[in-house]
Amino acid sequence: MSNLKILALMFREEFRLQASFFNRTYVLTSAIAIVLFTFIMGLSLPMLRRVVAMEDMLLVAHWVLLFYGLGVGGFALFGDRILERRFGSVSLLLGSGYTLPVRFRRLFFLFYIKDTLYYVFLTILPMIAGLALSAVFVPVSLPSLAVLYISLTLSFLLGISISVLIFTVLARLGAVPVLAFIAALVTYLAFSGGSAKEIAAGHPALAFYYSRSPQTMILLLAASVLLAIVSSLFVKEMPAPRERKAGEAFRRLYRITSGITRGYAPLVTKDMIDLVRSGIIFPVIMTFLMPLLFLYAVVWFIDSVMLIDLGFSLLFYAAMVGFFCTLLYSWLSNIDISECYNSLPMSMPWVIRSKLILFGGFTCLVAIPYLAAVGYLRGELDLIWISLLIMLTVSAYVGSVLAYLTGLFTNSYLLDAKILIQFALAVVPVLAAQTLLTFYFRSDSTAAMWLITILGALLLAASAVLLNRLGSHWDGRLFRIA
Repeated sequence: MSNLKILALMFREEFRLQASFFNRTYVLTSAIAIVLFTFIMGLSLPMLRRVVAMEDMLLVAHWVLLFYGLGVGGFALFGDRILERRFGSVSLLLGSGYTLPVRFRRLFFLFYIKDTLYYVFLTILPMIAGLALSAVFVPVSLPSLAVLYISLTLSFLLGISISVLIFTVLARLGAVPVLAFIAALVTYLAFSGGSAKEIAAGHPALAFYYSRSPQTMILLLAASVLLAIVSSLFVKEMPAPRERKAGEAFRRLYRITSGITRGYAPLVTKDMIDLVRSGIIFPVIMTFLMPLLFLYAVVWFIDSVMLIDLGFSLLFYAAMVGFFCTLLYSWLSNIDISECYNSLPMSMPWVIRSKLILFGGFTCLVAIPYLAAVGYLRGELDLIWISLLIMLTVSAYVGSVLAYLTGLFTNSYLLDAKILIQFALAVVPVLAAQTLLTFYFRSDSTAAMWLITILGALLLAASAVLLNRLGSHWDGRLFRIA
């Protein structure tokens, strides 16, 4: 079978999976949402230009797309586990190499191309389409938008190709070569003599945007393809679970968790052991940590490179950490296939509450050291206690809202338009209020601290109400894949 035929089948498989998990209009609706968002951004360009130079906006946009590509390319981290972990018992074309005479490296490379094209045409293209629509009302150059689409695509391609290469090398050779390369790159940049803005302005895709050089575009495309080919060489030909030996740990861990979680200790203990023995604990932590590191990088870029003081403080980071907990809960609610729970004496609300206990533990494990590190780097360790109050109350509220609205099916339910609107109405006003209070803290720290404390108490009370209503909302529901 030709590569184009397999690629076409993979696209069809992607759309059918999304139609079965969400609905047939999901792809179109998500693209329209992106168009509307960038359309609004395009309408606000005249106001933004008064505050931020266009060169700085382009610089940020290209680096954001590069980091977006780095995040999307993280699927290569799962190399050996993607077949059994992506959709549980649902069989993917990616796994057909076990029964058909097709090399897994070839399938992985085509899967990589499929995901890349999917994001280029259904994420970046709608972004540019929204800006193009705004050209009806504000002065936006359509030829420049066409060049911008190409340059942003090149930035995304560089990001995803670098990410896939890093993770495939990591899976095959371990962390030492990757860490050595990153250390060498950081050392070179530190002693290169250029300022942070000069180094950032050297983004190759941004250089193409300004030069419009076909040679630069061809070189960047060739570099992305070359990195993708090299990545496919590091993929194992026939992924198979490694043979591992583990000692009995349930009873020892159960004695610890039972003193903390009482009636939920059996499932919490089982999930903790599953996370460690399956190796999925690293992706879970990294999925939560990467957006937090990206947030720090963006704020640092605005403060140190663009030299714009917007009044960010450690309190702002604490509010954002609470919001990013959505990623953590969506992972923990899909640790394993829950269908087998239908034959066990456990209810849906009981399982959801056990996941929330695990969610709280992971939040503290990752977020508290992160806030402490950011506070140290920014010289704001004196704000650590009020920051912890914000982070814990916001994350508790967001976790409770997610659990109430989506249960164990966050990855699919949260993309349903009705549930997404309910989630936005419940979370966005709270997040906006908490963010405004973090900025107000500079003007009147005493009043802001009282308001933050009152808001935190209200969030905890709302969380308690939602948790008490889990039983009536989810009791009697059957466990399933999604």
